[in-house]
Amino acid sequence: MRILRVSLRDFRGVGAADVQFARDGVTIVEGPNEVGKSTIADAIDMLLADPDSSGKARVKAAQPVGRDVGPWAEMQFETGDYRVTYAKRWVKGPATELRVEGPSPEQLTGRAAHDRVLEILEETLDAPLFAALRHEQGMPLAQADLGASATLARALDSAAGLNAASDDDDGSLLERIDAVRLEWTTPTGSPNRARLDLREAAAAAEHDIAVAREALARQEGRIEEHRRIMREIAESEARDPDLVQARDRLAADLLAVEQREHRVAALDRDAGGAEARAREAAQRRAAREALARAVADGEQRAAAAAEDAARLDGRIADSTRSATAADEDLSRAMRAMRDAEEAHDAAAAAAQAVRDAFDVELLDERRQQVVAAEEEIAAAEEFLAGCAIDADLMERIEQAALEVAVARERTRASGARLAIEAESPQRIVQGDEDRLLAAGEEALVHLPVGEALVLPGVARIRVEGDGVAARADQQAAEQHLADLLARAGLDPAATDALDRARVLERERLDRQRRVEAARDARGRALRDLTPEEIDDKLARARTRIAAHHAGEEPPESLDAANASVAAAASARDAARTAEHAARAAHDAAAAVLRDLAARRAGVQGGIEAEATRLDADRHALAAARAEAGDDEIAREAEDLAAAAQAARARHADELAALERDDPEAVRQLADNAREAVDRAARDRTDRALEAERLLGEIGEAGEHGLADRVARAEDAAAHARDELARAERQAAAAELLHDVMTRHRDEARRAYVAPFRAEVERLARLVFGPGTSVEVDHDTLQVTTRTHDGVTVPYEALSGGAREQLAVIGRLAAATLVSADGGAPVIIDDALGYSDSARLSGVGAALAAAGARSQVIVLTCAPARYGSVGSAAVVRLEPAGAAAGGMADARDAAEDVA
Repeated sequence: MRILRVSLRDFRGVGAADVQFARDGVTIVEGPNEVGKSTIADAIDMLLADPDSSGKARVKAAQPVGRDVGPWAEMQFETGDYRVTYAKRWVKGPATELRVEGPSPEQLTGRAAHDRVLEILEETLDAPLFAALRHEQGMPLAQADLGASATLARALDSAAGLNAASDDDDGSLLERIDAVRLEWTTPTGSPNRARLDLREAAAAAEHDIAVAREALARQEGRIEEHRRIMREIAESEARDPDLVQARDRLAADLLAVEQREHRVAALDRDAGGAEARAREAAQRRAAREALARAVADGEQRAAAAAEDAARLDGRIADSTRSATAADEDLSRAMRAMRDAEEAHDAAAAAAQAVRDAFDVELLDERRQQVVAAEEEIAAAEEFLAGCAIDADLMERIEQAALEVAVARERTRASGARLAIEAESPQRIVQGDEDRLLAAGEEALVHLPVGEALVLPGVARIRVEGDGVAARADQQAAEQHLADLLARAGLDPAATDALDRARVLERERLDRQRRVEAARDARGRALRDLTPEEIDDKLARARTRIAAHHAGEEPPESLDAANASVAAAASARDAARTAEHAARAAHDAAAAVLRDLAARRAGVQGGIEAEATRLDADRHALAAARAEAGDDEIAREAEDLAAAAQAARARHADELAALERDDPEAVRQLADNAREAVDRAARDRTDRALEAERLLGEIGEAGEHGLADRVARAEDAAAHARDELARAERQAAAAELLHDVMTRHRDEARRAYVAPFRAEVERLARLVFGPGTSVEVDHDTLQVTTRTHDGVTVPYEALSGGAREQLAVIGRLAAATLVSADGGAPVIIDDALGYSDSARLSGVGAALAAAGARSQVIVLTCAPARYGSVGSAAVVRLEPAGAAAGGMADARDAAEDVA
């Protein structure tokens, strides 16, 4: 296959591109990133694989963003004997057009055109080889797997003098052996599904034998189980009379025990009644005794309370006299305290007046400092507001001045330095300067490019050269500086304008510093106050001074005022201490009096309550004795207690005799005997049901002919074993034949891999130098080791650059070997990023050598990598999306090669 031309319209970011490739040789398509180089390779893939109706993601992504158009691609190519022009549009207005120019003209559209191209490619193109010879952008440049290419295999067979063609239309002998082998074996050598099915069938037959034999054994077991159950039922019926006799005997024993338990319970109830009556009599006796004790105790408590009341009355009289004296002392102390506080307040007011005078002086000074600072700030801010210059503008002016100086120096450097010696008196005029040279006088003149030196009446001298640009740069720099000076409010024409700008900048900075200093001074004067708060403090202080002066003369000094305040405070504190002491004594006396009064009231309440309780207890005791005397109640309690004791003794004797006979054991024995009779009946019923079930299963299983089933299963198993043995023998034979033929095929491949290794080594020596050799895997045709200067290194251990270079060389070698059969183009999209300049030169030579017999297409954004490909045609894609300049070179190169 040869790709001759690819045209794109509205394809991703490419508006329009038309690229022609040399039929044989190297075509390098170069351009910056995102110009559409990789898009060309992707368009080739879409043309050959995706119908115009495809909804694949990559097809949708080919539509330009923001444009309602369909991406279009056209490719002109040769494959086999066919010369084809093939075009498609996807997404919007899908269409497919095919024009076959030879060997027989064809024109098709739509799906028919797509299917026809697939037929042509199936007939003429080695698809695995086409895919292997391409490297896609963004993918690691690894070695291609060339072992699947039938075209390359035929080429290597031919080069090695072998014949790899089929013996007949049914395929090669190895293919037929593989077909037989695959009847019983997978490609990896494991048993396949058919063989596994036979194994499973044999195992299933053996399982069926086991199941049938197990079923027969279960039937025999059921018969034996039925016989055993019938024996057990007969034995149970024989034991039943003894169980019934034991049950009846133990039931009679249990009845006698229960009657005795009723008698014991009756005695317990009688004893309980006697004990209850004894407790009631004891309670009546205790209540009579408690009532008598309560009357005696109440009489004693009443007498003691009367004595306590008399003692408290005496203490209350004494405490009343002490409280009266403490009250008088407190009144005197409170009057002394008020006098001391008034004296202290007067002294404090006098001292405050002195402090107010001092504060007025300080606050007035701070207020004047604030006013002075605010005036300084206002003046500076007024200047700054009217100043057109600032730090940024000044920096730009300084930079512009520097640029003017540099430009003037460049202009001066671009001119000429003239040495003029006057042979006779001579005037020379340069710009505004006009001077006269005496005979023999010499002058040195610098003449910039573009300016003229005039010798009146003699000559006009002008320097020619490339200083015009420098002069223009100087004028532009001077104009820029003038604009900036004008923005600063200065006259650009003034010779000292730059100095004045600097003076103005210094003045601006000084005013800024003065503003900051004045603000600091104002802050120090204000501290934590505002001007309004200072004025308010001044007004209040002056008001207090005026009020004090209206009453009396202030102290002579603050020290004297403070001494008076201290003396008044000391006197006030002493008076306060005396007042506190008097108040404490008064409160203590009042508390004692209140406590005594409360205690006297409590004692009086107790006397009254006790008298009430004592009167009630006396009446209750008299009424009780009127009903029954104390001796009568005592005798009744003793008699009832003796009767209760005798009843409880009778109950205890009868209970002990009953417990000796263990009634609970009698009850358990009777219950167990009854349950044994019931369980035996239930067991016989259950066993009879089980025997019935077994008879049913025996009859049902007997109808299925279990012995016949075992015989049939054994016959089926023998047949399955025979089938499996036959298949295993066939599989073993096919596997042996396959191994033998594969070994001979591998030996043949090792023979025909020699031409491929020779071609790889030929190209590798251009890159790595003379003496380079390689080893190649005969299955994948990939380089496994490289030997250079006597050192052999495995492919995976080589540097990234060396692996890249061998990956390219392998593709070039394959393309060269299959070129006689049409082959396929090598397409490399942005590779060799790890290769140094020396190796790139060798790769360029290898590309050129391979291009002599095959088609190589390189897509790159780094043209320098492929600058050493001497015979390459170059196509440059511009950012606008069109191929420029190099297309004509590519067409010329294609014609030359053809």
